[in-house]
Amino acid sequence: MLIEAPPPATVLYVENGVGFGGAVISLRTFLEHVDQDRYRSVLVHSLEDEKFSSFDGIAETMHVPRWRYSGNRFLASLIKGLNLDVLAYAFKLAKVAREQEADLLYLNNDFIANLSGVIAGWMVGRPVVIHERDIPAPHSRLAQWLIRWTERFLAISGPVRQALLDMGVPLERITMVPEGLDLSLYHLRPAEKVAALRESMGVSAGQGLIVMVGMVMEWKGQHVLVESAKGILAKHPDTRFVIIGETPPGREEYLHKLQDRVEILGLGEAIEFIGYRDDIPLYAQAADAVVHASISPEPFGRVVIEAMVMGTPIVATSIGAPPEIVKDGVTGFLVPPGDSERLTEVLNKVLDDPDLCAQVGNAARQDAIQNYAIHRHAGLIQAVFDELLWADLPGTLYQ
Repeated sequence: MLIEAPPPATVLYVENGVGFGGAVISLRTFLEHVDQDRYRSVLVHSLEDEKFSSFDGIAETMHVPRWRYSGNRFLASLIKGLNLDVLAYAFKLAKVAREQEADLLYLNNDFIANLSGVIAGWMVGRPVVIHERDIPAPHSRLAQWLIRWTERFLAISGPVRQALLDMGVPLERITMVPEGLDLSLYHLRPAEKVAALRESMGVSAGQGLIVMVGMVMEWKGQHVLVESAKGILAKHPDTRFVIIGETPPGREEYLHKLQDRVEILGLGEAIEFIGYRDDIPLYAQAADAVVHASISPEPFGRVVIEAMVMGTPIVATSIGAPPEIVKDGVTGFLVPPGDSERLTEVLNKVLDDPDLCAQVGNAARQDAIQNYAIHRHAGLIQAVFDELLWADLPGTLYQ
């Protein structure tokens, strides 16, 4: 006998990252493919950013800012040391969870940044799922304690899973969920559209174009590409470099240092910072190579698979998740972190050899299509939701 379907469960998604980067875009992609007949989506974000309007139509959204004390330094230090800021935000999130009648809390981005969400889940008696998109390490006794209050961790790569195990998370509470792409958005664009974009950036036929995508933060390694540019221009003087990505609030000093370094090296005509862009597939396809230059272990690196699926050689650092994704010399290239000389060498190799560029790009596209489609990603997450919310439901419909 077919059991009547229960009403949709409400999932409260909490986004508490430093900016509108790959983690937020990945969450949006998932929400576009979640089964809305079974799950109602409510998104809480702590940053006030107009780009969150892109969630309209796929989730009910609300801005709930974190409480930050900006007065006396001693009191500010005491508040932080006692985790009073964490507790204050937990009460806010718990209030929203009750008002929205949330059945489950999904915390996007990082365990350490989402301690308030874990506490809120405990306060309202609802299961908590953390989509761990960082390589975490507990920095306080509170963080270590809250591990036990988290029903499931979604790890985006092997290094992330290992870090969770090192923190003491039981293996059975970790589910591997590699990133996923909506392949309908990653079709190859017409040649004339690609040429038009290159022309708009002052890049004509025969000129090299190197693109780097990522939030402008020191650990993302934009400075490594800047340092490598001079050696590339010595061999390919017409090459242009485009650095895409927003600078998170409070991190502007690094961007200014990068811009100053570009001027000191006399590279102002060759390197351009263009901020956030919402058509990364077109920029990736227009490039001769896409660079990922993180100097700290990358939890995943969404841009790596974005470049691959657009058939463009990716040059990524050899720490963190990229070695799990990229077959060196086959579907892309790996370089040591912070090694601008090696980055120069590999990028010159790509620019020297269009046939190699095409061969690697084609292999990368096929690999990404096979392994990183959104339906697999969404299915893995929904299976966790099903287990936590519907496992005890009688009958076969939700088992």
